[in-house]
Amino acid sequence: MGDFGIIFFLAGLAIAVTVIHLLLKQAGREEYAYLTLFLGITIALIKVIPYIVELFEKVESVMYFY
Repeated sequence: MGDFGIIFFLAGLAIAVTVIHLLLKQAGREEYAYLTLFLGITIALIKVIPYIVELFEKVESVMYFY
């Protein structure tokens, strides 16, 4: 994915999770609705953590020279 690809992925994931959550909540399946939210957050974190690690490595390399 490119630099902006992760943003579009997270936006699409958020829209999909929101729609599924609302549909399940309206159907009375609140436990599955909250499970969907948890799964969406987990997927988002799995996708974002490598970028956060890369950011910290870059900050560490900049701070190391000083």
